[in-house]
Amino acid sequence: MLAALFSEGLLLGIGLFAAPGPKDTLVIRQAVAGGAVWGVVVICVLADAVLIALGIAGVGVLLGHSPRAQSALVIAGAVYLVWFGGQRLRASLRNASTPDESGNAVSQRGVLKTAFLLGFANPYAWLDTVVLIGSIGAGKPAAQQVPFAAGTMLASLLWFVALAWGSRRMAWLFKSAPAWRWLDVAIAMLMAYLAIRLLASAWTASAA
Repeated sequence: MLAALFSEGLLLGIGLFAAPGPKDTLVIRQAVAGGAVWGVVVICVLADAVLIALGIAGVGVLLGHSPRAQSALVIAGAVYLVWFGGQRLRASLRNASTPDESGNAVSQRGVLKTAFLLGFANPYAWLDTVVLIGSIGAGKPAAQQVPFAAGTMLASLLWFVALAWGSRRMAWLFKSAPAWRWLDVAIAMLMAYLAIRLLASAWTASAA
């Protein structure tokens, strides 16, 4: 039974975390730039674990039972995705996509602060972890919540480690400024698509 619950959480987590978002793009950029990618990975995994725990503790159920709060979170998530994508598109248009290669302490701290904000203050991440995973986990008996949560948290760890490692292996593709600009354009398009899909799914659910 415990193994089945762990596997359920693991598969659910992989399905959710494998969908790219702002945190994933930060990991990719830091990995291919040779930056503080493993610090970013630690923060992202820790943020997912904290938000999943909050959701299973009951926050996800409360948000799920409050249509206004859930709608506000969906809108905030969509706005956040559009803003994030807009930042990358702006950088591409200004030919400022290539990351700072100085590796100084200030820039590394800035990257880690960005990872912290993307991990904990990202409405899009809250929808996946607190609302969806949290609501499912909170609906299980107390004895079953721990293995389920452990499975989802392991999925987060496996995904971000694999993403960082795979991106590092592809760093050779980003030795020129145009490659970074095209990466930012792709990120901007992806964020716009995710925002549209998020709003469309919320609209469909409300109309049902």
